[in-house]
Amino acid sequence: MKNFLLNQSLAVRTNVLPEVKKVISAVPVDFSSVRPYKTNIKEWLKPVIDLEDFYVYPTNGITEGLNWWYHTDNRSVAMEIGEYQWIKPRATQEPFITYQSVPSSIDGNFKEVVQNTPVALDLAYVGSTRVQRIEIDKNVEYVFYSLSKSFGVRNIRTGWLFTRKQDLRLEALTHNAKYYNYFANDVSESIINNFDIDYIHSKLYKDQLDICSQLNLTPSDSVWLATTQDDEYKKFRRQGNTARICLAGVYNEKT
Repeated sequence: MKNFLLNQSLAVRTNVLPEVKKVISAVPVDFSSVRPYKTNIKEWLKPVIDLEDFYVYPTNGITEGLNWWYHTDNRSVAMEIGEYQWIKPRATQEPFITYQSVPSSIDGNFKEVVQNTPVALDLAYVGSTRVQRIEIDKNVEYVFYSLSKSFGVRNIRTGWLFTRKQDLRLEALTHNAKYYNYFANDVSESIINNFDIDYIHSKLYKDQLDICSQLNLTPSDSVWLATTQDDEYKKFRRQGNTARICLAGVYNEKT
């Protein structure tokens, strides 16, 4: 098991549990209808975070939402070392905005949301943790979420972009033209309508503790991850001496 973890890639690629696959397999492919965009994602996320004041738009995973924000916002971008590597710090003449992931991409653990600057908040690991509140203030301007990490459906590209201000181009595209990924939307709605926000955590938590106990790792708040400062795992270090280890492959072997 240890050799398996040491030899895996640096990427975090999570798994789809059998019962989730069963729900997805029942989703039909809609080839021809034109439907208004609807989602229950705000209600599903509410035990963890309140996004009632935000507009919501579908995206092909979190990454598409991040691309939209990063390339339409001219501000400098500040972020911690070890954050999601798709986003890069950026210096401009404009005021800055902080990119932050909670739970953190650095170690999979909850942390307080930055309050003294505007924030673009990435919730990628929500849905793989226990229910714990993420408190946000008016400084949080953007929120990004998908089921890619929590439920392992990265190849279907579910996702949502939440904005404080109405985005006129996305309004026209999503709500007026009704252009969005219908299948991804139907899959994501089927998942959130059938599974609670802490379902993955409740299914894998005991296995996470068992693996971490055997290998002397520290369990992260996200059940897909663990951390260690052991030099054997140094290739996985994201900040200082802390290495982030993906446990998904071991769960897959157990299954």
